[in-house]
Amino acid sequence: MIFYSVLFVSSFILALIIRLNRFVFHSLSEDSVALVDKLLSNEEEEKKLQQVQKGTNKLVLSLLKTLLVIILSLVLGAIPVFFHCLLSHTQFDDLIFNSFLSILMISVGATVPFVIPLGKKVKSEGYNELSKLLHRMSLNNYHISNRLFKWETKKIERKGLVKRTDFVIISGLARAGTTSLMNNLAQIDAFVSLSYANMPFLLCPNLWGKFYKPKKTDLKERSHKDGIMIGLNSNEALEEYFFKVKANDSFISDTYLSEYSISNETYNDYLEYQTIIKNNNDKIYLAKNNNFILRYKSVRELNEDFLMIILYREPLTHATSLLEKHREYKKIQKEDTFVLEYMNWLGHHEFGMGQKTFLFRNSEQNNNVDKESLDYWLKIWINYYRYILTIKHQNTILINYESYCNNPKGIISTILDKIHVDSELPDYNTYINNREIIDGISDSLKEEALIIYKQLNNY
Repeated sequence: MIFYSVLFVSSFILALIIRLNRFVFHSLSEDSVALVDKLLSNEEEEKKLQQVQKGTNKLVLSLLKTLLVIILSLVLGAIPVFFHCLLSHTQFDDLIFNSFLSILMISVGATVPFVIPLGKKVKSEGYNELSKLLHRMSLNNYHISNRLFKWETKKIERKGLVKRTDFVIISGLARAGTTSLMNNLAQIDAFVSLSYANMPFLLCPNLWGKFYKPKKTDLKERSHKDGIMIGLNSNEALEEYFFKVKANDSFISDTYLSEYSISNETYNDYLEYQTIIKNNNDKIYLAKNNNFILRYKSVRELNEDFLMIILYREPLTHATSLLEKHREYKKIQKEDTFVLEYMNWLGHHEFGMGQKTFLFRNSEQNNNVDKESLDYWLKIWINYYRYILTIKHQNTILINYESYCNNPKGIISTILDKIHVDSELPDYNTYINNREIIDGISDSLKEEALIIYKQLNNY
């Protein structure tokens, strides 16, 4: 019986060391996939070779660390068996490891370390450690994502689906009601949009859909704490990852998201991507993308048909809401760094530790103002919506947030009329916002913002 207890302790020690050092194995997985990603790069040979060499060195280091952990766990796990042989004067060859009780004790001992809690655990909503690893392996490797997209494109071309140009984009500065409008439109059968079910393989949703079919679960309030309920099949602003991959993040700096022009090739790939998402000739592609404004003008030059819906909100309450969410997300991201990773992957730089401002051509930089001040967020509002006033087009419509809250059915009916979609609408709940405005706003900024707000109402 003592021998079986020894086997339990030995396997427990071995498994415990592996669990405590599990992130070494995670790094090995990430570095392996990252090296493959670098090998698929289209960079110039010299630059590609340098990247591959760095990736190889990193992978070798991860492999050495992994081997060290395995050797350490085997050595420490063997110590109880060694002392048992020493104290009982038993030869190692005489020990029986293949009996039922031996296998049972080894199995139980190796399982216990993986089920008992070890220290304080940061739990991301709906994401365990393996899920986080899968997200990192998928979303950090743009070249692999692009290859999967090309593979999916070839598959969809064989179906004979057509690329439609009458898609719908909902945009605006964050906290302007864009998510609510997207969710209400997405419930209409004519539309198809990306959802959480497409994560993390956003550029090959049909392939991923063969392996991952989330069941409908209870809805939970999203992390914004704004009353919007989400589940595994809820629609979300996820298409920005496509543009990040195509541009290789070239429009993203440490401080700004810069306006830029997409190429004809990227535009055609974008239409292909929409076709992949819809997988149906009769559906209209719908997306919420607050960053779409960065490439709006170049897309509009290539496409007069798509509908751009931009929501705007009374500037003082809007700036107050942005500051409030900025503070909340800074706290959340400090407690759980995966939230910051997740938002960066999807290009969500609206607030929090990864917050960045929009840098339009000829716009003023806004990096000398304290982000904890309301003036900073009011400047962001002024910069964004002053630019919006320069993009008038018959298929670009502006919607007042307050008007949408008071009459959502009327606003949605107007949108459907614009794109010639006939659908019976439910009686949506109206919403009254009684947000209290924080003090400390510059009078000059307040006056400038209110002038722009008046112009938006007269757009």
